[in-house]
Amino acid sequence: MNRLMTILLMIVIILPISCAGMRTTRNIVPVPSTDSTIFQRTKGIAMTKNNISVIAVYLQSEKELDGFGVMIVNETSNWISLRKDECMLVQDGKVIYPLIDAKVSTRLGSDYKQKMPSELNVDIYEWRRDVNIRSSRGSKTVDTKVMDKDEKGNPIIKISLVPGSKETMFLFFNTQGSNADMQLIIPNIYNEATKERTSFTFRFTVEKK
Repeated sequence: MNRLMTILLMIVIILPISCAGMRTTRNIVPVPSTDSTIFQRTKGIAMTKNNISVIAVYLQSEKELDGFGVMIVNETSNWISLRKDECMLVQDGKVIYPLIDAKVSTRLGSDYKQKMPSELNVDIYEWRRDVNIRSSRGSKTVDTKVMDKDEKGNPIIKISLVPGSKETMFLFFNTQGSNADMQLIIPNIYNEATKERTSFTFRFTVEKK
């Protein structure tokens, strides 16, 4: 009986360590394209369309969820807006939407601080130094409006950016169990004056270390 208890105890101790090791074997890197720029330090990827620039960085330090930091830069002369809940990850033929903030806090803890990698400013400086000096009102003062609720009762949030500004949002997906390639889609960035909609697609591949 004592031997059985010892074996069970060893399994309880070893299993979490093994799972943690498995989570660190995935290395998410962007796939180059003709209209994108790859950042060497953070492995981020940047793209510009219709005077809107978007930078997507996989958060390599986060092991519990697949997370992306997404910076939107409004280089138009008009207000632009997007809905965070419309962003999506396509993986293995499935469309996956980001977790709502309450579920992210449950998985990562209420003390978790969302932030971009510290090296990103250097990457951006080497790409386009003017982006670093653009203003950002920060996550506490971003112009977000609860427009409605989806079919599950979750709030639908619109993020608005004034001309010449930049803002960062964070998207988390419960896709740690898959090694399939990813497409991160930031759709329907809406120009409030011209009514034009601009979408961005970033491709990532999952490498095993």
